[in-house]
Amino acid sequence: MSDSVSVTSHHSYGSRLGNSFKAILWGIILVIVSIILLAWNENRYVKTKAGINEWKNEVQETVSTQINPDLEGKEVHLYGELSSNEETLQDNMFWIITNDLKLKRTVEMYQWDEDSEEKCHDNLWWSEDCTITYTYDKKWSDDAIDSNNFQKSEWHENPSNREFTSTTQEKSPITLWVYTLSNTFTNKLTDYKTINLSEQNIKIPEKYQEKTDSTTQEITTDNAIENNNDNYLYWDYENTNTWDTEATDNTSENSETNDTVSVNSNENFHIYDSYIYIWKNPNEPEVWDLKITFSSVKPSTVSIVWRQVGNELTTYTTPNGTTIAYLEQWNISADDMFLHAQQANKQITWLLRLVWLLLMYCGFASMFKFIETLAKVLPFLANIIWFWTGIIALWLTLVVWFLTIWIAWLAVRPVIWLCCLIVAVAGIFLIISGKKNRSSNKEISDK
Repeated sequence: MSDSVSVTSHHSYGSRLGNSFKAILWGIILVIVSIILLAWNENRYVKTKAGINEWKNEVQETVSTQINPDLEGKEVHLYGELSSNEETLQDNMFWIITNDLKLKRTVEMYQWDEDSEEKCHDNLWWSEDCTITYTYDKKWSDDAIDSNNFQKSEWHENPSNREFTSTTQEKSPITLWVYTLSNTFTNKLTDYKTINLSEQNIKIPEKYQEKTDSTTQEITTDNAIENNNDNYLYWDYENTNTWDTEATDNTSENSETNDTVSVNSNENFHIYDSYIYIWKNPNEPEVWDLKITFSSVKPSTVSIVWRQVGNELTTYTTPNGTTIAYLEQWNISADDMFLHAQQANKQITWLLRLVWLLLMYCGFASMFKFIETLAKVLPFLANIIWFWTGIIALWLTLVVWFLTIWIAWLAVRPVIWLCCLIVAVAGIFLIISGKKNRSSNKEISDK
């Protein structure tokens, strides 16, 4: 259940003018930064697009079952099944064992989280009262939330550290038949699948073994679900006051294939299907409680475009300086990977364009804040000015945004820029000529 605290501050008309004047300087900085980032984004797009076109023309096909010396140092495309000769991976804390390529332990802690909302209203003599409401809720998070920065840290304290931490380990080397993947590409293997803990012989930390005579017991799956629901699963307020049905559903799905499931009898440590719960109160989670899951990356077929160096596949740099390192699941042709890379480049470019557009608008809006504050002396006029300053800020944003992109293209693609200029001038000329012809025809008809 959440709770909140409100803090109210009073701002005189003079202080409001001072703050709005500072906002002008802040707005100028935002506009300049957005222009620089927008120009950089256009240059990045053109450079990446050219680099992808270069690797499309230079990439050569090879097979993953043998090394072709003639392709040494060149850009190659191949596909195959990932594997590793290394022994199984093991989590030394809980003895989770897997033959897969990667093993990840994810530790989530139940913590306080702060959210804030500000509301302001005008007073007589143009002063202002602002109330900030800080709301505190508990939630599961694998990141540490620093409660020292909370407005009200008392009664909302999060632990400074946790008993268990998240870890990731991987086999080395990971190979594609005769080729070895460099770290650049093993880092791209992120298709993690949750490990069912009922299939693991889990080691319970000694701290929790001391509190019980029998740490584990083997019982049928149906009885395990019944006992777990009665004694261990707690009410999950985060998921709209419902039982943690995800774990129950997963266990039900596996009940036909698994005859037994490991259940811990300690009140603070519990193993349930794909989860390890460590809690103080079995009825509902409390701050400090932990939820631990394990996941792995399984061997799979992948397609890769990269540089062949001996028996290693590493990043490839095109003549224009673009780094090529593409990996996709399944058997994907070089042409399809090329199309996917170009599509991703366009998506990133437009996403950043919109981000810098919003940043630029915030800058122009901040500049006009001073005018809006001045108009507070006439309340009926302030709303009108607020509306029109917003329109002007939007108009200026669109103009500067388009001009920045246009000028950036002049620097990186002058031929395309010149063609766009010719088309724009021709369009304006046709519009003006059309208006003149309509005016002349009207004068003739009037006569």
